[in-house]
Amino acid sequence: MLALLQSSCAELSVREVSDPAEAISRLKSGGTLKNEIDTLVNPLICSGENVSAVVGVVMPDSRTYVYGYGKTELDTGSTPDGRTIYSIGSVSKGFVSLLLFRMMEEGVIGKNETIGDILGPDFKPEDENVASITLIQLATHSSGLPRHPQTIKLLCSFSSFLFTGNNFYEYIDSTEGIKYLNGVHLDKEQIGKYIYSNVGVGLLGYLLAKKADKSLTELLQEKIFRPLKMKDTAITLNDEQKNRLAVAYSGDQPLFRLRNTPLEPWKFTYFMEGTGAVYSTADDLLLFIKAQLGFQTASPLGSIIPKTQQKQVDAEKLNVASGWFVEKPFQDSHEIYYQYGLTSGFNCYLGFDREQKIGVVVLRNNFNWRDKIGHNLILRIAGSIQN
Repeated sequence: MLALLQSSCAELSVREVSDPAEAISRLKSGGTLKNEIDTLVNPLICSGENVSAVVGVVMPDSRTYVYGYGKTELDTGSTPDGRTIYSIGSVSKGFVSLLLFRMMEEGVIGKNETIGDILGPDFKPEDENVASITLIQLATHSSGLPRHPQTIKLLCSFSSFLFTGNNFYEYIDSTEGIKYLNGVHLDKEQIGKYIYSNVGVGLLGYLLAKKADKSLTELLQEKIFRPLKMKDTAITLNDEQKNRLAVAYSGDQPLFRLRNTPLEPWKFTYFMEGTGAVYSTADDLLLFIKAQLGFQTASPLGSIIPKTQQKQVDAEKLNVASGWFVEKPFQDSHEIYYQYGLTSGFNCYLGFDREQKIGVVVLRNNFNWRDKIGHNLILRIAGSIQN
């Protein structure tokens, strides 16, 4: 069971890409963007792999396009659009990393500030290396902390998830989280190297909130979402927004639930909110992508965003920036910056090509390990506009 937990969470989330040459030829010959997206999305809807999908695109001239597919709820739902709300899972981490850099810019957080600096002298972990972990290391998955606590309690919680779909991190509140940090021992050789860590970014959000004496919700709204005019992006939805939330459905997980069984959205403790608690829409996420591409330089985040895109850590076949992964799907393609988020019943892809100024958002209301749309669409659009 422990092997399943490790492999299922760490290894199976992949970007599935195919040779874009044929699609590029279609686009160069007058094919439309909508038709190209149809070829990627319709098979997933028709096969039942996905109940719904919303695809948003930013083009080099900064214009945006949004297309909806399927239904927000099986049988009775409507076609989703740019205002339909989805859980975005680990894409939340990108906002937390950007929040860190904004607080550093404001002088609230020091460049080399550590866990121990914020938790104070009463925090005395068994492994002193834990107290020395910097917030930048948490943001770039280079702290040495594992993906999640390697404990019997986590194993039991994950076992329950396989049958129910409930959040297996739901038990990790601040008491449980600090207790874990006090007892965990790091592999010194892994500190500074890439190890994807949900507990690490959850901790980062908790520490930023503690430092500012505000909730993570308040900080994200004040310093990220409102400046970018992302009015439907939040950790807690109001009643009107809940009415626009797509229904969550099982997919590749939970393992022992039939595909397209309705699920409850995940609930997060304050300690783990930063790892995946945010909800958003395609319209809002396109605003975020436009900011990443430099189309919103007038915002207070305009000078900060490029710093989060700087590569910090090398990993096998990719690089890690602050809140972003960076890879070249093919040797002759441009680099793609991307994030991929999963919670029970939802997945979200964000990606962009900085050189061509192309961005893609994909929201779906099933748990799917494999992204079959995002990278492929970027490669096709980029190839069609190259000289």
